[in-house]
Amino acid sequence: IGDHVLLIADENLDVMDEASKHITISGSQLVESIRSRLLPEYEARLVALIRSANDSSSDVAIYNSRAHGFLPKAPIKRGNVLETLAPLWLARYPKQAGSEADSQSQRSRADSMSTQSLESFSSLNDFIVATPIEIIQSVKEIDSLFSKGSIAEDWDVIWEKLHVLKGDLLTLHVGSKVISAVGMINSFRELNSNEQLLERWNLFRENISHWLHNSE
Repeated sequence: IGDHVLLIADENLDVMDEASKHITISGSQLVESIRSRLLPEYEARLVALIRSANDSSSDVAIYNSRAHGFLPKAPIKRGNVLETLAPLWLARYPKQAGSEADSQSQRSRADSMSTQSLESFSSLNDFIVATPIEIIQSVKEIDSLFSKGSIAEDWDVIWEKLHVLKGDLLTLHVGSKVISAVGMINSFRELNSNEQLLERWNLFRENISHWLHNSE
């Protein structure tokens, strides 16, 4: 059957539909669909995790019902990748923990495999943490929606993309600039008119662009 497969999916996935329009689909629903189509012996070797900035108990319960676990959309240091994944792996394969008598030999095997496993999983850090290029691309997509001039009609889509952008920002090293950017995104909910929304967006876009260009 082969090796185990680790799948990490964002809850909010931006894709292009057949009409070349950007739409957002649920990563957890997609994972649920994938799992239902796999043969049992193949699904048994899959560890599917959902990554999201929405970590309320109700949201996490939904993710866990559709996938095998949940990862917060927050930075994971390279040296902590295995530590973060281990509880989720053991929850998926509790029988592999073995009996108490076997624990010592398993620890020895785990130690011998740790270097190889870390080498395999260390690249996850690059996946989990958003890059400046991804942030800029998200900003451009949202800016194109604001530029259409139909903010009220497109607001549901705009807000969804702003929420995704907020999650991406939270994966960066938390500092005053990230906190300020997240606060600005949250402030959009307090605005009512198209003029107010567009003015706030232009200010947000300029701040993000200035911040990212200065951090290069």
